[in-house]
Amino acid sequence: MDPRTFRLLRQASSAAALLAALPAAAATAASAPARTPLPGASGPPWVETGKINVFGIDQLPPAMQQEAHRAMHRAAARDRSGLEFDEVDEDDWQWPDPVATLSPDFASMNQGRVLIHPRDLRGTELASYRFLGLRDNTARPGEPVLTIGRDFERPDGIVIELGENQLDGHGAAVMVRELIRDWVGPWPAVFSVERAPSGRVRSVIDWADNGTDFTLMVLDDVRHPRGDARYDKAWMFRLARSIEDAPRAREPGGV
Repeated sequence: MDPRTFRLLRQASSAAALLAALPAAAATAASAPARTPLPGASGPPWVETGKINVFGIDQLPPAMQQEAHRAMHRAAARDRSGLEFDEVDEDDWQWPDPVATLSPDFASMNQGRVLIHPRDLRGTELASYRFLGLRDNTARPGEPVLTIGRDFERPDGIVIELGENQLDGHGAAVMVRELIRDWVGPWPAVFSVERAPSGRVRSVIDWADNGTDFTLMVLDDVRHPRGDARYDKAWMFRLARSIEDAPRAREPGGV
């Protein structure tokens, strides 16, 4: 399974708001959007690949309905208890890689066949930040590359990572309607603040449009910024919106 898909499914197990559904292998080469059932189902509702799909809890297969209801109960319990963080492992692979392991471009990373057209960030605030490099996608020679992770350093030293997964003919994003609380423009989003046992914290926005699944990560609690107060949750959502509104790069892998 694609590591990206694993991450989204893992998040679904804790938040039940965002998950991934992959098309059948034959669908990846199709020119028209393909349809695939939800995990645990053999029929409708159909997930249309390459797009964001929103379903109500009552439309989900039984196992997914149960998980969604458990997530609703967990969220309510967390709100009542005043818990502020989702706990994650210290070695959780989603943490940004060490700067020394990042690559300056795809060419110096591997021999994968780069197909993704990432967002052109020149019109966003990220363009003024220090570019740290690309996260290794571990592609084998000739393997299609439809994901990209770009790391940046904010002027105050905080690291930001933008991950993009091109869904076209490749996968789909699924959201549970009753668990949507945030939006990036017109697109439903999941916001979380996660903490490791050491105390390090990351704020994350996951969202998808009809074409790309995004993850924006800031290594700080944007609800209570460590430094400049302007870098708060509202700032993070404005940054996400500017990324969403940016055009795709003309060339594959264009950064």
